[in-house]
Amino acid sequence: MRITPISTLFLLLGTVLIFSSCRKDDDIPVDVPSTAKYYRLNAFEVDVDPKDRLVKVLFQVKDYQNNGVSGLQADDVDVYENNGRIDLESEVRIAPDSIPYRLKTVLLLDLSRSVEGFVDQIKEAAIALVNKKLHNQEIAIYTFDSKVNIVQDFTIVNDKLINAINNIPATNLTNSTNLYGAIQSVANLWTDIYTTSNIEDGSLVIFTDGRHNATPAITLEDAMRALDGKKRYIAALSSEDLDETSLKALAQDDKNYFQADNVESIENMFLSIQEEIRGLSNSVYYMYYQSPITDPSPFNNELKIELFENANTGSDARLIESFNSAGFGL
Repeated sequence: MRITPISTLFLLLGTVLIFSSCRKDDDIPVDVPSTAKYYRLNAFEVDVDPKDRLVKVLFQVKDYQNNGVSGLQADDVDVYENNGRIDLESEVRIAPDSIPYRLKTVLLLDLSRSVEGFVDQIKEAAIALVNKKLHNQEIAIYTFDSKVNIVQDFTIVNDKLINAINNIPATNLTNSTNLYGAIQSVANLWTDIYTTSNIEDGSLVIFTDGRHNATPAITLEDAMRALDGKKRYIAALSSEDLDETSLKALAQDDKNYFQADNVESIENMFLSIQEEIRGLSNSVYYMYYQSPITDPSPFNNELKIELFENANTGSDARLIESFNSAGFGL
């Protein structure tokens, strides 16, 4: 068969199209959930009350992107003991408000000389965050340059927070940014506690437009060790001095890093962070039910918790825990 230039051209185009089609299929992640109902479950604590045969569980639910999932009800949950499904007589209940819950947020603001000229916008953004806070959310406000300054200790009172923000000085700022030292100073202001009798859930919101330049003796690794897994959000304002690489490393997760390209966007950035805090706080669930076990002999039981129509097939798709039924039925 005689191959003409036109035939060769079509042959090449066909090959390219086939190759491109294969490449496109290969680029599709195989683990993308097929439905919107994709849940990740994490247990904080399982406890029992032997007298009433109550099994109590504190757990958190996140979605595919690790955002908090709120609004789940007892009807959304399947509970199994030793592979047997708990029936309606056990009255599985979710009671989020029955545990003392302290939600703490530390707002750490860079007030070095580089932000002089738009401190008013920073104040407005901080006030907007305060106005959107949850009723049980305690906020503490600190500023830093070469040193750390307390503006307002933890309080749930909006007026106190707003007055303190309004009194932040806007001029005569210091040309030094002790970012890592400031983080070390505030990282121990709260302790994360997740039990069936008490919850303290904290987070740090850091605003900066520059880089740590106060002392080389304190490093990024020192700041990260100080936080030791605690939730943190980075609110960065674009500038020539912004150390984006270090700030993203400090955030640990891209979803915890927010960047505003101009001062007008600072408020929206703060409100987005507050929405993240709200979502995670509402994703912690306290569930309890009466176990059908009436044998008081000590025995370790398997507890499994699943959510209906969960598209997740990974290891965090369900909770598999255990509890001892010693004293049940007495």
